Amino acid sequence: MKTVLITGGSGMVGRRLTKRLTKEGYSVIWLSRERYVKGKIPRYKWDYRHGTIDEEALERADYIIHLAGANLGDESWTKKRKRTIIDSRVLTAKLLFDAYKVLGKKPEAFISASAVGYYGLDISDNIYNEDDKLEGDDFLSLTCRLWEDAADKFSQDLGVRTVKIRTGFVVSHKSDALKKMMLPIRLFVGSPLGKGTQYFSWVHIDDLCNIYIKAIKDAEMNGTYNAVAPDYTTNAQFMRKLARAMKRPFIMPRVPQFVMRMVMGEAADMVLGGSRISSQKVIDAGFEFNYGKADKAIEATLKKMEK
Repeated sequence: MKTVLITGGSGMVGRRLTKRLTKEGYSVIWLSRERYVKGKIPRYKWDYRHGTIDEEALERADYIIHLAGANLGDESWTKKRKRTIIDSRVLTAKLLFDAYKVLGKKPEAFISASAVGYYGLDISDNIYNEDDKLEGDDFLSLTCRLWEDAADKFSQDLGVRTVKIRTGFVVSHKSDALKKMMLPIRLFVGSPLGKGTQYFSWVHIDDLCNIYIKAIKDAEMNGTYNAVAPDYTTNAQFMRKLARAMKRPFIMPRVPQFVMRMVMGEAADMVLGGSRISSQKVIDAGFEFNYGKADKAIEATLKKMEK
């Protein structure tokens, strides 16, 4: 039985992925703030701030899935919060790399989360793919570049197969962000955010988990892959479909950008910008989306919320 070590396992994606991997017959362990190896999911302690990690976890791991990272939407992006957002992604990857380098052992693959924020805030009809080398100067783009550079150390210096999963908005019944989007619609004041013409790249959580599982099983997968549904949807279109599924009207005027920035600060960039992102590379690798259209993903998610 192969063992998968997940960082950030207690998060929304990590918990769902843990269940899916367990059903697939993998043994799953987490890196956590506290050690508890007798739990249903054994947890091993690490602390990137102090550079400490339980080497037993690394010894056991055949694969690493690196999901760790402070939530982008939890707090305003103060200078201190920005540092935490970057460090929780980059320094954790560095800690893993440094530990493996000393250990003299290496995993079969290092699979790291990333985000479509890599492509910047441009609102256009461009279709970006993994070969596009963008140099956006916004915080999200910078974070993603540093995040991916840290992951690349595994391939460059250790010769480990490395896969980076650039993820869009994750549609899940457990998503706090989705619930926040639903609230104004529930209150009959649903409307597009910002211009509404910006593209909204999304992926259903089960499809995302399946991409991670494929990245484990498929030794041909290497490099960067966009984890977004092949459904080019603008913010206004997605919100309208969400309102329709909730059986609510969608007639309010759009929320101006300046209002979004007043409420969310710089974090509003996450929803105010966005172009089309291609998922063709992962499709060409043999992946099939179960939720390729927004309507289907939304309906399935709302049904789970009702249970």
